[in-house]
Amino acid sequence: MTHALIASLRAAAGDMSPALARVAEMVLAQPDATLRQSITELAEVSGSSEASVMRFCRDQGFTGFQDFKLALAKELATDERARDIGSPTDDIQRLVETAIISLRETEQLIVREDIATASRKLLGATAVECFGIAASAVTAQYLAYKMTRIGKFSRAMGDAHLAVMAAGTAQPSTVQVVISSSGSTIDAVRIAELARSKGAFVIGISNRSKSPLIAACDLALIASWPETPLTGGAFPSKISQLLIVDALVAEMTRQDPKRLVELSRTAEVVSDRSF
Repeated sequence: MTHALIASLRAAAGDMSPALARVAEMVLAQPDATLRQSITELAEVSGSSEASVMRFCRDQGFTGFQDFKLALAKELATDERARDIGSPTDDIQRLVETAIISLRETEQLIVREDIATASRKLLGATAVECFGIAASAVTAQYLAYKMTRIGKFSRAMGDAHLAVMAAGTAQPSTVQVVISSSGSTIDAVRIAELARSKGAFVIGISNRSKSPLIAACDLALIASWPETPLTGGAFPSKISQLLIVDALVAEMTRQDPKRLVELSRTAEVVSDRSF
């Protein structure tokens, strides 16, 4: 069922149990919003449970919530293309506009006290481990780069096995930053849980405020513009995560001005690498 999904849900909703019917009603009422929700968020807004959402998806013939969202995204994308026929758009302008909206919304979502707390933890850490899978690895690498620029030992890991080993040997003096746009990536959640069980302070960066990853972290930093199954690694979601990284670095240098000296030193040692 990949094309007539919405029509099928309308037809089947009346025969569902109350809990499943509430999930169906929410999906039908806000299909676009559903694409940007985690399983936790959909369960909450529908007055149901994560188990009911999973049952709902499986009853419709899908292996799970992500599989269901992928089918829903494909159907909505087909409908959107049909509406747009004959009305060309400027892709560059749309990218710029969505990026501006994403940055402004992220500014509103950022809790300054959380940025200050996260910065203190990062400054006091003996090591900063950054982890992200696929597109989230880009943010992890950027964070590790920015930490290195201000003289803070850090490394980024996109390999789940290496990250598990790092989390499994984490110390209380370690800070683990786990990045997942969806907040539902299995490896990211497990690594956060493992690092936290070893006493490390875990910071989560995600585009969803309610998700398994956020529940597993000590502190959450939320970016705007959640991705959908068809927009993984989307520019607006990535640029909002990068804003959080830069906000952290700016706060770290404010709390510890000596980091600006390290910034100059790291700039000097690579100055001969360019013509």
